[in-house]
Amino acid sequence: MRIGRGVAEAILFAAAEQCKTEPKIIRDRDRRRFVVEARQLVTGVLREGEWSFQEIADFLTHDVKGNHTVPLHYYKCHKRDMEMYDYYRISFDQLMSCHDDNTGEFIEMKGRLIDIDIYMNLKTKYDNLMVRYNDLKLTNELTRNNANKLKKQISKLWN
Repeated sequence: MRIGRGVAEAILFAAAEQCKTEPKIIRDRDRRRFVVEARQLVTGVLREGEWSFQEIADFLTHDVKGNHTVPLHYYKCHKRDMEMYDYYRISFDQLMSCHDDNTGEFIEMKGRLIDIDIYMNLKTKYDNLMVRYNDLKLTNELTRNNANKLKKQISKLWN
């Protein structure tokens, strides 16, 4: 489904909030990591919303016509970050929850509005990660205890 200009503006605003910057800065040439990450998020959402790279370039550029190769690069980086970083995936999922019916609420909530299905999916992922974390923590504790027992046995042998 094609994303409209109003929704795109709301997504830009929300991405700026999430990345602790401003929409104006996202549209400038700033190369700080958090600004570039906001551009990547916006590019990813707009690309999923059937925007062309040229349309995205024009949207992310203030006064002049944008270069379509820049959003192409952002989109490649977006794909990489989606695979590598959980926090980035969560930010993207939050931005993808914006549509024509909830744009006002989305802006008011500063991009924190999230669809119930996305929330449940994220909660499941979080719960699974916590189970893995607790298992690793327990394994680490057992390994440490076994290592201490082994040290004691070795020191008894040497004495």
